Formats: sequence, C-alpha cells, structure tokens
Amino acid sequence: MRRDVRTLARDLERALADLEEVLAPVGARGADAAKPGSVAEAASAMKAAVCRTAERARALIAAALADETGARAAHERDLDYLENLHPALDPVLAEVERRGREDDIPIVDRETGRFLWVLVRALRPRVVVELGTAYGYSTLWMALALPPGGRILTVDPDEERTARAAGYFVQAGVRERIEILNRPALDVLADWEAGSVDFVFIDAVKEEYSAYLRAAVPLLRPSGVLVADNLLWAHAASRSPSPQDTAATQAIRRFNGELLTHPQLAATIIPLGDGVGVAAKIA
Repeated sequence: MRRDVRTLARDLERALADLEEVLAPVGARGADAAKPGSVAEAASAMKAAVCRTAERARALIAAALADETGARAAHERDLDYLENLHPALDPVLAEVERRGREDDIPIVDRETGRFLWVLVRALRPRVVVELGTAYGYSTLWMALALPPGGRILTVDPDEERTARAAGYFVQAGVRERIEILNRPALDVLADWEAGSVDFVFIDAVKEEYSAYLRAAVPLLRPSGVLVADNLLWAHAASRSPSPQDTAATQAIRRFNGELLTHPQLAATIIPLGDGVGVAAKIA
C-alpha cells in the first residue's frame, strides 16, 4: 500500500476521532432526554454513525499497514526504511503536505522534493524557473537549497493558491528568494532571453508539457538542467494506448518521447515518485 494512502487513512482516523470527542458530550446529555424526533435523538444517532465510520477507518488503517508479500511489500519496506533514515521534515514543508492533502491540491511526492533539493544544492543555479506553484511545496524545497543570491521565479495564474504559498514562504524565511508570477506559463516563458536560465522545473498543465519543452530549452544556458514531474502519470503512461486515454495521458506520453530524443538534451526518466524527467542541455 502506498505511503500516501496510509497517510490519508491516518488523517481520516484523526478527523473522525476529533468528531467523536466533540459529539460525546452531546450523546451523553441526550441519552435520557431523547424523544422521537428530538434534537437529542438526532445527535445520538449522529454520534453512532460517526463511531461506525471511525471503525471502518480503523479497519482501513489495519488493511493499509498489513504485511504484504512479494516485490510490492519489499518496495514499501524500502521506502519506510529510507524515510526513517532522513532527518525530520522541515515543519513548514510538513504543514504544506498536510494542507495539500486536506484541500486535494497536487504536490510532488516527498521523495521528489528531496531530489529537487539535492539537485539545486549541487548545481547552485542563480535563476530557477518553476512552472506550476500550487501551494509552493516544490518551490520551498528548491528555495531552501538555493545558493546566496539565487532566486526562483515561480509561475501560476491561480492567485488564491499562490497567496497561500507566499504565506508558507514567509514562514520558512525564504520569501525574498522567490518571485511569484500570476500568469499563464507559456506567456511568461516568452519573456526571457535565450540562455538566461539555469534550471527549469515543470509541474503545470499536462496538456501543455510539449509546448513548455519547446519554449524552455532555448532559455537554458549550456549545461542548464530541466526537470519535469508526473511523467508516469499515476501508472497511466505505461499502459497500452487506448481510445479512452485522457488528453493528459496522451500529452505525457508525447512529452516523454520528445524529452528523451531531444537533440539538445541529455535526458532520462527516473521512476521516482510519479516519474521524474531530468535533462541537461548539451547543445
């Protein structure tokens, strides 16, 4: 069972436990006074329903944590082992993860965030362009790794999401390193000069990935790096093509082929998180 499923199940259990606690006094007060059709009776019934749901959530927890056999179990064990080796997660990053799950906002996997952090620490880019901000989770990983004087220009037209992201940047003490551009990514990419960018991270509209690639490669300096997330697209990219494939799935497959055969890039795709493409400009 994937770690994100286990995490969501635990979140559900905690939320239901809170509901049980809140409703317990209501149920106790209404036990003697309950009459058919009364508010107290309704509250008591609500409490019972919450208790039943909590039991189901705990069953889900048990199933998610149950020992499995075979390669999948070994893979999950490896992930847990590696997670336990890492230092504790930065509290702001942990808060963005939690809020992203609650609000169903897509963010990169934690393993992908760590990968971005290491890349930025190693490459020491002066200018990073990120396509797709959301709540700023990947932005934070990169900002925490920037060299002195480095900056990130993160692009997302959703002002509500980026306003929340800006709050997290302030909490983490990296707000001055980040410029937020609330415009469509393809419009913004047209503003930069060729060879002016050190690092590009793509995690925006999947149907536009190929257009991002065409626009971003000329902007990269020689040896500049491009990274793209979601290239396995929740296992959909690796399935046999079908007329039922979504436009996003088709776009991801097309992008993967273009990335790996691009004449100006040395590229690979790593089965990390949801699939991460990494490319260096060679010409």
